[in-house]
Amino acid sequence: MAMVSAKEIQAVCNDIIREFSPQQVILFGSYAYGTPTEASDVDLLVVLSGVNSDGRQRALEMKQRLPKRFRLDLHVRSSEEFAYRVSHNDWFLREILEKGDVLYDTGNVKTSLRARACPSPVRLELAEGALVPVWQESGAMNPLTLEWVELAELDYEAAKWHVQQLPRRGVPNKVCFNAQQCIEKYLKAWLQEANLPTPRTHDLNALLALIVPVRPEWAAWRADFSAFDNYAVDARYPGFFPTGADAAHAVRICDEVRQTVRAMLKLS
Repeated sequence: MAMVSAKEIQAVCNDIIREFSPQQVILFGSYAYGTPTEASDVDLLVVLSGVNSDGRQRALEMKQRLPKRFRLDLHVRSSEEFAYRVSHNDWFLREILEKGDVLYDTGNVKTSLRARACPSPVRLELAEGALVPVWQESGAMNPLTLEWVELAELDYEAAKWHVQQLPRRGVPNKVCFNAQQCIEKYLKAWLQEANLPTPRTHDLNALLALIVPVRPEWAAWRADFSAFDNYAVDARYPGFFPTGADAAHAVRICDEVRQTVRAMLKLS
């Protein structure tokens, strides 16, 4: 498959403008600020006015109506949702806004990346220079932090349920996968609440490296997290066979991380 040209990308943008009247179209990912290959998707964020909250379904409908020129990954947000999530430091959307290539803009999307430097230490002992948003100054929790916590709890419940099915064949795989997912999301919840950029990665030690400068005692998990390296991806495929001992270790570390982060976030 050949590389996609800027002209081809703009042609798709023009189709979107004609068919869907967006507020903004932003190119992001490798074609905007990375190094694309012949296998790379073209990533576009489309901001619409008045679209419902089911952005994934809207993106699917749009892709079905657009000419299939190349591999396209569409993300759809309403202008209100986009502004709300950027203002609460959705790091994925902030990166798109800060680094993406705006292909079309009506000027009607109101987003602001303005924030001021940390005036004093806050609950999670923020890194020097971290930004303190309004919700943290008022003592409230960032609603995006709660989203991470809710997702982590679903993985935790799944891991605990699968533990009850041991030693059934294939169950350690499920336990290890859900435990890894739970830990990953709790680390991202901590980073979100600490107002530190949260990368889109499954690497627990990569996330831990962002936290250790603020919470050095968490470095004790480095060796344990190394055992999780294969759980996020390999556990999705046949031929991956963790043992009962692996599952027990995964649940133990998951419990430790969950309890620690929940205590830091003052969650019961």
